Amino acid sequence: MLAFTLLIVLPAALIALSFRIRPLVPADEGPRDVLGVNLAAGGLFGSHGLAADPRSVREETEPVRFDLSALPAPRERE
Repeated sequence: MLAFTLLIVLPAALIALSFRIRPLVPADEGPRDVLGVNLAAGGLFGSHGLAADPRSVREETEPVRFDLSALPAPRERE
């Protein structure tokens, strides 16, 4: 009986109660940015107000080369 109360009745009562509770703070009336995309972009790239570059230029990077000669040779599967 205790398990039924904890696993079925209590969660159902809390879910039903959550629809009746009023929020303590009024909802924001501004534009909706549900995922916070604008804030994330401003944090990553800075909100400097400059326009985007008209032409993007690829970075000049060299391919990474790994020296794996010091590792033991892989064993073949039997």
